[in-house]
Amino acid sequence: MDNQFARTVGHIDELLVMIFSYLDDRALSRAACVCKHWSDIALDSLWNEVSDLRRALTVLAPLSLKPERSASSTARPPNAYAFRRPLTPDDWQRFKRYSVRVRRLRHDQRHVRAAAERAKRHLPLHSKVFDELSATCPYPDIFPNLQSLTWYSCAPARQHLCVTFMHHRVRHLGLHLYRSDPQSTSGFLKDVCSRCSGVTSLELRLNEPMRYLENDVLVLLRGLRRLQQVSLPIFSLTPCILTELSNLKQLAAISLGNPAQAQPGDRGDVADFLPKISEDGLLSLRSLAFSAPLSDATRLLNTTFFPSRLTRLHLKTVATVTSAVVRDFFCAVSERCTSLVDLSVDYIIAPDTPLTFPPPPDLDRPTIATFRPLFSARTIRIFEFRWDYALNLSDEDMDEFASGWRTLESLQLNPEPVPEPNGPRLSLRALVPFAKHCSNLRYLALHMDAREPPEMSASLVPGITRFKRLETLAVGLSAIVKAEPVTLFLSQLLPLGCPVSCGLRWPDAFDFALENALVPLEMRTELSTFWMRWTDVAKLLPIAIKARLEEKARFAVLEREMQALEVSHSEDRRRLSYLEREVEDLRSRTGMTP
Repeated sequence: MDNQFARTVGHIDELLVMIFSYLDDRALSRAACVCKHWSDIALDSLWNEVSDLRRALTVLAPLSLKPERSASSTARPPNAYAFRRPLTPDDWQRFKRYSVRVRRLRHDQRHVRAAAERAKRHLPLHSKVFDELSATCPYPDIFPNLQSLTWYSCAPARQHLCVTFMHHRVRHLGLHLYRSDPQSTSGFLKDVCSRCSGVTSLELRLNEPMRYLENDVLVLLRGLRRLQQVSLPIFSLTPCILTELSNLKQLAAISLGNPAQAQPGDRGDVADFLPKISEDGLLSLRSLAFSAPLSDATRLLNTTFFPSRLTRLHLKTVATVTSAVVRDFFCAVSERCTSLVDLSVDYIIAPDTPLTFPPPPDLDRPTIATFRPLFSARTIRIFEFRWDYALNLSDEDMDEFASGWRTLESLQLNPEPVPEPNGPRLSLRALVPFAKHCSNLRYLALHMDAREPPEMSASLVPGITRFKRLETLAVGLSAIVKAEPVTLFLSQLLPLGCPVSCGLRWPDAFDFALENALVPLEMRTELSTFWMRWTDVAKLLPIAIKARLEEKARFAVLEREMQALEVSHSEDRRRLSYLEREVEDLRSRTGMTP
């Protein structure tokens, strides 16, 4: 009976792990009470990642509110959670059943504090809690199997508390660095480097521009020599930082944080981007993201020791330049980066963006000639280009673009420019060449003028090609008047299940930038109307595509029936002709005439 029970579906470990991965904490807690077999697997899933440290430590001992010492002697001491009683060996023995299962610890006080300001009920852990953990733990490490530690503290005085959980088996480390007392910061960074010497992935967040913390970050990079991946905030990869990173022999990827995180970076820190890369530096680098002026980026690509075997290159340019400078950069990419798969050139629109007003004339904007050097880069599959104002491209240019770059799988061609009264030159017809030539395209983002969709009688022509693999069509806030005709046109091109995405990446920052660029208020208000109409298109489109596909299927059935009738009629005519010949032959042999 036991052997038969062991072979049931409920005791297949791989299946249980998959099922438990979809459950929330409450359901996992209940699953852990079913049987011993389920308990081990459910607890592994429940404790695999700890995002609420206070809740996890209540398993060790009860917590209660106590006043914490304030930096100001006159201020009222704030309350914080502390252990009600001293920790005992029995507490640690009980806690060990759970602590060995923890693989990831994420303590993000910045997010919790922001939520607390709305909920008015969050309180941090008392600093004495961490002292008691270090002093009473009978084991070398509190979470012995911890592999990822992310510690984003809300104040400089609390950034060193993460040392309590560090050990040499940690591979991913995320820190939020503050500028504080030089001696305490130096001691904190030395502890990090000595305890986490095996870290291979480092993610840094800063409380102010990099120039104030550059020396501290350099100390950290010099102590973590096994780094393979590094992530920094926008505008924080300064020439000195990149020069230091070039000395790491195993470094494979350098990335930048999402601009939507609104971290306090400063474009001035990367205004002169001239790093000194040694002859044997960055040999293992395959992915690079950095912020720099476009001319400096071109100069960097043309240097002798630039890593030519990159597969991913993301540039956050700090200012818009002429089309000739953009073309020179693309020429350098085509010549130097022969293995490149993912290319992005992104001009970030933020509240402090120096947008020009009035907008530049069309002749000063990137044209199809600007992008032609990339058509020879046959390895590129993903391309993103974001600028300030709409590009000088027409529907005919899109036919050359698509036919010259058939291998594209993802294309974002400035889908969110600053709005202008005249709108872009691209219309919905710009989608047709990509459906015809780019059979592997999965993501497409364009800024178009959809106020006058193509006539249905002109667009419903034989042989129109539907996208084969497109998964998302992003339109930003393209101009649109009515949702119905746009839906009817798109239903001819998009496959079933392909959503239409609309909106801006950073609406708050974008709005401030538009105000600084003197964009009229009525034009900014009109953007919300565009968003509502594109939302209507997204709702209507699946129904329209399904109806059109069903109509096409019925037409195909009727066409097959017509072909069958034609074959049948042809066979009947052949038989009739044969019988007529037989009758004539019979009459000739018998001499009988009609």
